[in-house]
Amino acid sequence: MARTTGDPAKRQKCIARIKFWRRSRVGSDITLGIFKYKVVSNQSQRFQFSKINAFLRRAVRDDYRYSGSFQEAIKPVLIIAQIFALMPVRGIGSKLAEDLTFAWSSARTYYALAMMISFGVTSGYIVAFMTNISFDFDSVETMVFYGSIFLISMSFLQLATRWPAIAQEWQAVETKLPPLRLGKERRSLAHHIKMITLVATTCSLVEHLLSMTSTMTYSVACPHWPGHPVDNFLYFNFATVFHFVDYSTFLGLLGKVINVLSTFAWNFNDIFVMAVSVALASRFRHLNDYMQREARSATTVDYWMQCRVNFRNLCKLCQVVDDGISTITLLCFSNNLYFICGKILKSMQTKPSASHTMYFWFSLTYLLGRTLVLSLYSSSINDESKRPLRIFRMVPREYWCDELKRFSEEVHMDTVALTGMKFFRLTRGVVISVAGTIVTYELILLQFNKEETTAFTCENA
Repeated sequence: MARTTGDPAKRQKCIARIKFWRRSRVGSDITLGIFKYKVVSNQSQRFQFSKINAFLRRAVRDDYRYSGSFQEAIKPVLIIAQIFALMPVRGIGSKLAEDLTFAWSSARTYYALAMMISFGVTSGYIVAFMTNISFDFDSVETMVFYGSIFLISMSFLQLATRWPAIAQEWQAVETKLPPLRLGKERRSLAHHIKMITLVATTCSLVEHLLSMTSTMTYSVACPHWPGHPVDNFLYFNFATVFHFVDYSTFLGLLGKVINVLSTFAWNFNDIFVMAVSVALASRFRHLNDYMQREARSATTVDYWMQCRVNFRNLCKLCQVVDDGISTITLLCFSNNLYFICGKILKSMQTKPSASHTMYFWFSLTYLLGRTLVLSLYSSSINDESKRPLRIFRMVPREYWCDELKRFSEEVHMDTVALTGMKFFRLTRGVVISVAGTIVTYELILLQFNKEETTAFTCENA
C-alpha cells in the first residue's frame, strides 16, 4: 500500500520515462524498417541497373565480337530451324556448348512432334489418293515430297537428342587447336554460314512465292467455288487431302501452314548439311594454314606430334558428326537427285502459263545450283584433309622425322569425309557422278520423249 500511495511526483516521472522508452522503441523499429526497406530497394535498383548495364555491354561488345567457335556460328541456323519446327534443342542462344540441352517435356519438342505428326498424316492421305484415285507422276512426286519431309523431321528430332553431346565434343576439339589470331579469322566462319543461310532462304522464299502465283493462276482459271478466290487457292493448295476431308477455311489455312513448313524443311535440309560441311572444312583449313606457316622453318618432333594429335581429333570429330547427320545427308542428296530428274522430265512439256514457266525454270535452276554448291562444300572436307600431303613436301630434309613420316602415312591412308549412311562418301568424285547421272538421264529423255502439251482443264484439279 505504501508503494501505491507513494509520492505522486515520483510516480509521474516513472510513467513518463516508461512512455518515452516505448516511443523510442517504436520509433527505432519504424526507422529500422524504413532503413531496411531503403537498403533492399537500393540493392534491387542497383541489381536492375547492373543487369541493364550488362545487357548493354553484351549488345555492344559480345554480340559483335566473335570467338570463332562453331556453336557461335551455327546459332542463327538453329534459331531459324526452331521457328519451323526442327532441331528442338534448348540453349541455342548461348555461345557455350555446355548450355545446350534436350528435353522431351518442352514446348520446342511438342511443336516439333506436332508438325512431324502433321507431315505423317498428310503423307498418309497422299498415299491413299495415289493408290485409290490417281496414280500418275504428279501424285508420286507429291508423295515423295511429303514422305521425305516426314523422314527429315524424324531425322532432325533424333539428331536433337544427340546434338548437345556433338556440340560439346566439337568445342573440346576446338579448344585444343591453335588459337585464331585475327578478328577476321574469328568472324569468317560465322559470316560464311550467315551468307549461306541468307542466300538459300531468300531463294526458297522466291521459289515458294512463284509456286503460290502459279497456284493462284490455276485457281482463277478453274475455280472450285466461283467468287471465292481465297478458298479456291487454299483448296487447290491441298487438293489431294481435301478429296478425303471436307474443306473448311480453317483446314485450308492449316494446310497452307503445313505446306510452308514442309517447303522450308526441304530446303533447310541442304542448308544444315552445307553449314556443317563449311565448319568442318574450316577447322581442317585452320590447322593446315598453321602447319604451312611453320613448314619451311625449324620444326621439332613435339611440334609435329601436336599437329598430328589435332589432326586425329578432327578426324574423330568428323566421324562423330557423320554418325549424327548421315541420315540427313542421304535424304538430302537422294531428294535433290530425284527432283532434278523429275523437273528435267517436265522440262519437255509446254507450260500452261507464264507464271508456271517462271516458277518451273527458277525452281530447276535453284535446285541445280543448290545441289552443286552442296556437293562442293561437302567435298571440301575431304580436300582439306588431304592438303597436309602437299605441306609435308615443303619441310626441309634436315627437319624430317619419324613422327612426320607417321603423320604422312595416316593422311594418305585415311579417307575423311561425310557419308550418306555409309553408302557413299562426299568427295569430288560424287559431283562428277551426280552430273553424269543427270546428263545420261537427259540424253535418254531427248531420245524417247514425246512432247506433251499441258493446258488448263478443270479435270486436272
